[in-house]
Amino acid sequence: MTRVTLEAPLVAMRLDLMNVRSIGPAELSRSLLSEWRIGAILQAVVVRTPNGSGGDLWLAMGNQRYPARLASGNSGNGAVPADGEKLTLRVLRNSPVLALETLQSTNAEEAAESAVTSDALRRHVPRQASPAPLLSNLAWLARSGNAADALPAAVTQAVNRLWQALPDVTTLADPKGLQTAIARSGTFLEAALAGSTDTRATGAAVALDLKALLLDLSKTLRDQGARPSAAMSDASSPAPMPGARGPLTSLPAAPATLAVLDAPSQQMNELAKQADGALSRLTTVQITNTPQDTAAIQSMLVELPVRHEDRASVLRLRIDHNNARKNEYAGDSWTVEAAMDLGAIGALHARVTLQGHRIGVQLRAESAGVVESLAARVGELESMLREAGLEVDRVVCLHGMPAGEAGTRLNRLLDVRA
Repeated sequence: MTRVTLEAPLVAMRLDLMNVRSIGPAELSRSLLSEWRIGAILQAVVVRTPNGSGGDLWLAMGNQRYPARLASGNSGNGAVPADGEKLTLRVLRNSPVLALETLQSTNAEEAAESAVTSDALRRHVPRQASPAPLLSNLAWLARSGNAADALPAAVTQAVNRLWQALPDVTTLADPKGLQTAIARSGTFLEAALAGSTDTRATGAAVALDLKALLLDLSKTLRDQGARPSAAMSDASSPAPMPGARGPLTSLPAAPATLAVLDAPSQQMNELAKQADGALSRLTTVQITNTPQDTAAIQSMLVELPVRHEDRASVLRLRIDHNNARKNEYAGDSWTVEAAMDLGAIGALHARVTLQGHRIGVQLRAESAGVVESLAARVGELESMLREAGLEVDRVVCLHGMPAGEAGTRLNRLLDVRA
């Protein structure tokens, strides 16, 4: 008898096989034997046959079915593979026992969803770009009436609709204003369309949604003859890749590239390229926010364009919910981070942790002058927090941006091998 142990992070099983030397060619594929080398990836389908309370467990690999049984100590944790469930396995060792590691466990629906996500990342990650250049050009067109008049009327109208829909930074100080701005950031457009039955309310929401307005601008530019591939500018503004982990850094401001382009056709090509890059980045952010059911910390990333007087920048927000620490603090454990580029005076970063009713605030700035201004109002902020019924742990103001926590790894968005 050859004993095979299947060690899996999701489903731990032990698989008993007949001695391979006693199995004839009709019963065992030689190609399958050659694939049982260390590091090899195997596909298996779970087969359950009625027998007693739990039913017999088999793994179908190739044209052969192999009897399996759950390892001792794991049969009571609810991690029982279902009939027809597909497993992706990796060979860990083949002596003295054959040990396999479960890489993933998916049904047909999950596999299809994973394929759609991977395809979307392959298309959008290479095309994504910081929205900062587009925002600078929108602001420049809003300030320069003559330049906007040189563009087709349809393009000017689409530009104005998008510019006016950007939330003003002063409205973000109000909780309702911040909630509305996040809802209209474009991050939740498809979810709003899929989850609402009120067509009138949905239409009103879409009319002010930033992704919908970006799509409208991109379509209008193409209808007017714009060609993104013919844009004169090849340089893209530096931007951190959207990710659920790692330090949250700001998106640097960028110059208005339309100011150095004279021909309206060139300006439309530039706008079309930047709109496409912003749309691809927004889609990448949405995919990054795909929930992971097994993760202890659920994260949501939002990149929110905001107006301040006649300028515009991007406020990056990350909201983490730590499910594992809920009982520890007799309530939910939340972390909210925000990062924004303030132009000539550098970036600003805020981190707020809420554990039950206990709150801590950390404010960082690249400018020493900004740090001094923030520190002068710490007492005012603490009073406001206590009036809201919170227990203030600490409020600290620091010089310099966060370097990230030790051991933190950036999540891998896409892994493609040619």
